[in-house]
Amino acid sequence: MADHIQRAVDLATQNGFGVAFSNQAFELWYLLHFDYHNTAITRADYCKRLGQKLGGEYRKNSTTIYDSLLGHQATAIANARRLLNLYTPRRPADDDPSTTVHALVEELNKYRRR
Repeated sequence: MADHIQRAVDLATQNGFGVAFSNQAFELWYLLHFDYHNTAITRADYCKRLGQKLGGEYRKNSTTIYDSLLGHQATAIANARRLLNLYTPRRPADDDPSTTVHALVEELNKYRRR
């Protein structure tokens, strides 16, 4: 499976596309809004910790998560960059925890109305 993921990332990069990923769960990106995390945890633990940080139960289909996290976005970007710098060479399927969602967010922010 790791080889398939790496080939997909390599193919996208060769064709001029960026790839946003989070290993082991997308919720890593959310947690990085509050604290730096460089130790692998289970997916269930991501949700539990998010609930604690958010002051209530975390739900994947939350319609308010963006607004709840927006004020912490700069912290998340800095924490994600720091985390990603731990891995050389980068292997998305093996680097746990890791995320590149910050790169996508930075690109999208260029088009966000302020």
